[in-house]
Amino acid sequence: MPSDIRRQTRPADSPSAARFIARIDQVDYAASTVDVARPDGTWDLVFRQGRDGLMVLQTGQTDHVVHLPIEAGDRYFCIAFRPEVYMPQRPGARMTNRGHVHALAGRRDCVIDGQRLELPTFDNAEHFVLALARHGLLEVDGLLRRAAESGWRNLDDRSLQRHSAHVTGLSPKKLQQIVRADVAARLLQQGVRPAEVAVELGYSDQAHLSHSLRRILGATPGQLRPADA
Repeated sequence: MPSDIRRQTRPADSPSAARFIARIDQVDYAASTVDVARPDGTWDLVFRQGRDGLMVLQTGQTDHVVHLPIEAGDRYFCIAFRPEVYMPQRPGARMTNRGHVHALAGRRDCVIDGQRLELPTFDNAEHFVLALARHGLLEVDGLLRRAAESGWRNLDDRSLQRHSAHVTGLSPKKLQQIVRADVAARLLQQGVRPAEVAVELGYSDQAHLSHSLRRILGATPGQLRPADA
């Protein structure tokens, strides 16, 4: 990671919040750059502080790499939601490869689908997410949750296809491919050899792994591995 980009990542700190949250990220940029956001099977609420002030952005699932222009001094923190979690008023079917800016209300609040809520921080994001759930602004799709927990089997099941299209905006097969590519990238970044990653994650061979990562993440296994691996 470049020295002028500082990232922090943490999991949710309670089981009730972890039901919704995949992870919580915070990034500070000391210099202007173009950052890369890769598909990972999550959708986000992003709280970005830049030269023009604060923006609250909801992004849907993505199926391709997105390049983000960044200015020096920009900072954001992001709540990444599990794929089976969705907003009933703005489900994945409406949000794939799209973003929606939520309104601010004064200096300390934002408005999410008509509900005024105190702006969260990196340290207390769980309270914000649980407030969304209490107000009925977040739901969990049980069929997708069971599919994720079982390793995305029975991808041709019509009920699963219907639920996935509504909740995520993606087919179950596409979502499974993205999730597997994200896991592969994380293993490679930890220094695991490509051949071992291919075997562990069920790719037919190392060439299949390489093709999948180039198509979904825009990077080869060699580009994803640490320089000293």
